[in-house]
Amino acid sequence: MDILFLHVPKFSNYYKPINRFSFILFPPMGLLGLADYLRKNQCSTRIVHLGVEKHKHGGINLDNIIAEHAPAMIGLDLHWHFQSFDVIEVARRIKETHPEIAVVLGGFTASLFADEILGAFDCVDFVIRGDSEVPLSDLVSQYRSGRAYHQVPNLAFREGGAIRINPISYVADKSIIDSVSYTDFTLMKDYPTFVDSFSRYENINGVSETFQKLVFGKQKGYPVFIGQGCIHSCSFCGGSKEAQAIINNRTHLCFRSVGSVLSSIKDLQQYGFNFAYLNYDPLPAPQGEEFYFSLFEGIRSLGITLSFEIERWYLPTRRFVQAFRGLPGRDSYITLSVNSHNEEIRRKNRLHRYSNEELEDCLKVMDEEGVNCVLFFASGLPFERAEDLKAMAEYQRQLQKKFRRLKCKTSMIAIEPGSEMSRDPQAYGVEPHRSSFMDYYHYHAQPLRNHSLELGYNRVGCPGEEDVARFFCRLFCRNFKSRRMPSFVGRTLCNIISAAWKTGVFSLFDRVLAATHDRHWN
Repeated sequence: MDILFLHVPKFSNYYKPINRFSFILFPPMGLLGLADYLRKNQCSTRIVHLGVEKHKHGGINLDNIIAEHAPAMIGLDLHWHFQSFDVIEVARRIKETHPEIAVVLGGFTASLFADEILGAFDCVDFVIRGDSEVPLSDLVSQYRSGRAYHQVPNLAFREGGAIRINPISYVADKSIIDSVSYTDFTLMKDYPTFVDSFSRYENINGVSETFQKLVFGKQKGYPVFIGQGCIHSCSFCGGSKEAQAIINNRTHLCFRSVGSVLSSIKDLQQYGFNFAYLNYDPLPAPQGEEFYFSLFEGIRSLGITLSFEIERWYLPTRRFVQAFRGLPGRDSYITLSVNSHNEEIRRKNRLHRYSNEELEDCLKVMDEEGVNCVLFFASGLPFERAEDLKAMAEYQRQLQKKFRRLKCKTSMIAIEPGSEMSRDPQAYGVEPHRSSFMDYYHYHAQPLRNHSLELGYNRVGCPGEEDVARFFCRLFCRNFKSRRMPSFVGRTLCNIISAAWKTGVFSLFDRVLAATHDRHWN
């Protein structure tokens, strides 16, 4: 095999109510498309999801995986910084036993830190910066024969003891992203297990799938690749306009055709998913809505019955809400990322696209049209004071009293490499804890760190990270929110659940649950 792709989740995380869990279960959306592009260009390839391997076999035997596929190269996606430690450790294990196999990294985080990664880790031979279709195809070709790596666009590599960084001269265009499939799951080993057990955001370590579905629900979802690039400069986002220019040399938006997106959605239904996530929406109405009107018409004409989460970055019009209501899926909803109740905080963080009054007018329309909505908020933003956190919780309570089809969800913001905050922290009054790749590598090497409750920075004149975490647990915890019960009751229940995990109560319950489930189906 020319190149074997390994997707490496972040295996060790901790969140008190669910104990230890795995994260980054979805591979980057572009990975299936990259594998499809290589296959169409005479490169033999396969994707192995190491989370699926561990789930099926109780552990990960890299020697068996390598023996089965006999690859000349192994590609590891290092897209999210959460993967930093796990990806490098997998690369190290590969090189310890198979030094003849070339290891290549790609993805946003690998792209940003290519020089540092190659300088610090001999187990990594190449890094593709930015878009990878043509560069990786060229790299495979050069690795087979001439090894003139200076000719490969976007490539970072070693030559004569020095690190060489080729220019990012390749940027994927519409002809590329319309020509490949981002949903051909036959390219992934054991894809039925992925669909049934890993098509969600988290996986609790060491418990049965029956227990997982009891905690997370039975929804089997997957994100739909719609396009690339961004026109916004949100303070905390590592995929913003300026970050895209640095990482991918991308200076414009690039959308797939409606037909290509419909093909992906149809694939998801055929492979057994019941939910599709459409989270890319940089264009304001009416341009953005015209795309969706064509998409909705195609969904109905093809007989697709999936439910959808469609995220709008601008407020949808009544016409859009009415069209969305006509989709056949029973559990569909629209999401809006308002981030903060405070419009001035939104402006300072480059997040302000509509006023609270306009937001509430839109929520009223969704109520009137019978469409469910989820509002996403963020705690820990720059310039946010303690009174803002309290006011945001109160604002959410008032909204949910007023609008019957509304749910509010809140997350703590974590600093992302490449974001405005990481590149110009003084402008946002923050002091980052992490800025280099080694900072992220060492941080994620700690198995019991709780990224759900850690910002990764201090804020000048604002509540500290621990203070924000306490506010979050008291006001916004997804399990025990203060609007449902007094805060001391929530804390007590959370501690009881944590103790149940530590003493093995849940493991015993899981065994009973699994045995009952097996008897039922046998």
